[in-house]
Amino acid sequence: MEKTPQTRRESQDGSHDEAAIPLGSSRRSISNEPANPSRRRFLKKAALATAGTALLTGGYASLWEPNHLEITRFTLSLPRLPSAFDGIRVVHFSDVHLGFHMDEQDLRELADRIAGLEPDLLCFTGDIVDDYAVSMKAAVPVMASMYATLGKFAILGNHDYRGLPGGVQELYPKTGFTLLRNEHAIVERAGQRVAIVGLEDDIMGKPNPRRAIHGLSDDLCKLLLMHEPDYADVAARMSFDLQLSGHTHGGQVRLPVLGAPMPPPGGRKYIQGLFHVGTDRMPLYVSRGIGMTKLPIRVLCRPELSVITLKSGQ
Repeated sequence: MEKTPQTRRESQDGSHDEAAIPLGSSRRSISNEPANPSRRRFLKKAALATAGTALLTGGYASLWEPNHLEITRFTLSLPRLPSAFDGIRVVHFSDVHLGFHMDEQDLRELADRIAGLEPDLLCFTGDIVDDYAVSMKAAVPVMASMYATLGKFAILGNHDYRGLPGGVQELYPKTGFTLLRNEHAIVERAGQRVAIVGLEDDIMGKPNPRRAIHGLSDDLCKLLLMHEPDYADVAARMSFDLQLSGHTHGGQVRLPVLGAPMPPPGGRKYIQGLFHVGTDRMPLYVSRGIGMTKLPIRVLCRPELSVITLKSGQ
């Protein structure tokens, strides 16, 4: 568990200006005593402490925390996962937001971290860019360098629909990632199969899970990539074995006790971490993401790469 930094509240100086005295009013005597030096020292120290706290908090939120990636590791047992896939490592990342305080060099450093995790499956759950699809051009060679033994898969996030029409979608094939838009891909290992299913964004697109799983048998293990985590309430009523999502950035700014004060639409119920949804308790993992948006800060919500080891229930 990370330690929660203590917060301070600054109090205003209680001094006030002398009001003008109307003519004809009774006059009060005004003291000419010198200011209390101990009070002056106290106010000076309080001002310095307030300024220091603001600088430290601002530096932590804008410089330290966004640049200290956390690797989250856990194991999930999936009853329908074929035995040939027992023990595979799924590396999940989300919400890079290139173009907003995130550049090509940052992405290269991320690629190096991913390579060190030796993924079998590499899954990206949307928002490679922030607002401008031209930022995707810088990402192409870096994403192409990423490697996973069983394949790389991606979906679009709501920010990926912005900028140049079709820009992100057109460039994805050059990255080596299979972009899934209401469709699936089959992964085979030792003669056994699982399906990777990807849906369109729930805010900017039109997710169609029935179309995405058309032709797949009910007993086939299906891993779902969906940008908005709250869609899990729909997915849990269908035959999905696991949902991976992003979108929320974990709240990006989290406050002690209160948590995330302003989670985005589509991510207000499931904000970060592992959940089990519905009567069948479908696992849902919500990544805190890599980048930032709107504000270039993170508070109590470090960027994250997740490494999920899948165990077969067969």
